[in-house]
Amino acid sequence: MEHRIKFGKWEAGALMINIICTKIFLYFNRMTVEDAGTAGWLMTLFTCAVVLLAFSLLIWMYKKFEGNDILDIAEMAGGKVFRTITGFILGGVLLLLAAITLRQFSEDIKTISLPTSPLSYVMFFFMAGMVVAGFLGLESIVRNHAVITPIAAAGYVIILLGITPKIDINNIMPIFGTGLKDIAWKGLYRTSIFSELLVLSMIPPFLENYRELRIVGFSSLGFSSFILVTSSLAYILVFPYPSSLEPFLPVFNMTRLIGLGRFFQRIESLFVFIWVMSALAYLSAVFYFAVYTVSKAAGLKYLRPMIIPFAVIVFCIAFIPSNLISAINIQTDIINTWGWTATFAFIGLIMLWAGVMKRGRRGAKGK
Repeated sequence: MEHRIKFGKWEAGALMINIICTKIFLYFNRMTVEDAGTAGWLMTLFTCAVVLLAFSLLIWMYKKFEGNDILDIAEMAGGKVFRTITGFILGGVLLLLAAITLRQFSEDIKTISLPTSPLSYVMFFFMAGMVVAGFLGLESIVRNHAVITPIAAAGYVIILLGITPKIDINNIMPIFGTGLKDIAWKGLYRTSIFSELLVLSMIPPFLENYRELRIVGFSSLGFSSFILVTSSLAYILVFPYPSSLEPFLPVFNMTRLIGLGRFFQRIESLFVFIWVMSALAYLSAVFYFAVYTVSKAAGLKYLRPMIIPFAVIVFCIAFIPSNLISAINIQTDIINTWGWTATFAFIGLIMLWAGVMKRGRRGAKGK
């Protein structure tokens, strides 16, 4: 296991920003409109505020466990058996995220660029990237994110600037969309869009100290929140409701509207380039941490022998949905509805119980 590897705040922050924000290239913008209508961006803003509050509580609880990941904390709470159970649960969630995202990206690339190619052929290239990244190790994955995330962010800014002439401020009306109830209630359970924060619970041993973890957490959440909110707002301003419920790929459809004179056309090709880079980086990171989490939970000394078997499992899970719509429904109705139970509730309860057990042991020693 790669415990001796250390990486900095920049690499860790870039990693977290990419794996949280990659969803804007898929279904995210349309989902916010489905949930709250023209107030989708307000719902996203509310969701991000709730996540920041929840993370503030979790990072405060974590302070007494500095240097330990969530599996170490689970062992403090309930021994090796509970550590194993925790690792299998969290690793399973990450595997599901990797598999469903792999299916969506592959289906979308097939539709846009490779319509006559078999789905398995498209998926193979993403799988190959995941496996190679897994064998290269965590250090190469985070360094890769340090390069890819700024490029993707720059491309995102170009897209936002390019669609500015298409914005109609009237599209944001009514300001509260389908109502405050939808903004509040759906905004609460859509905190699950931050399910990738599970990765943050596994990286403390790779950072220098608690302060670095805190900086990485808040900075990545801040930047990610800004990107998610502006993406949703831009989409709503460009596509009037209810036609905003229709686009297959929201951001891709926005890029198709961009035309800068006679010499700069078909800007969506830039989108596809950024999209594939972000997708490969996302899949590599989430897949690696899924393998790492399960391997550590099982007490394995080396994780490389597990990479190929887990890749086969991810490949098989990715084919469970009958089509792209089924995959999107799994993402929105299951993962993005109940993901908070693992990301916030489960991890919070583990740290709470570990704190109680730690205090109890101190009391027993004092006696």
